Amino acid sequence: MTVVVILPVAVVLIALAVLGLLVVVLIGIHDEERHMSLTGAPRTRTGAITRHLVGLGIRTPEADADENHDPGFPPKGI
Repeated sequence: MTVVVILPVAVVLIALAVLGLLVVVLIGIHDEERHMSLTGAPRTRTGAITRHLVGLGIRTPEADADENHDPGFPPKGI
């Protein structure tokens, strides 16, 4: 009888935790997009958590140029 009660309660708690995490990510994404602030450090903890969860760092023009080069051609400095 106790397993019948404990299992649904555990499932509900896990579901609420996942929902809470998704809400934090949604708020963070909305805030970052509104301020167009992906070129600097995150302004809030929510922004930092969101960037960590979705795998984003600070975008810089130099890093973008290095990542988008064609491997068939030598780098521009050579």
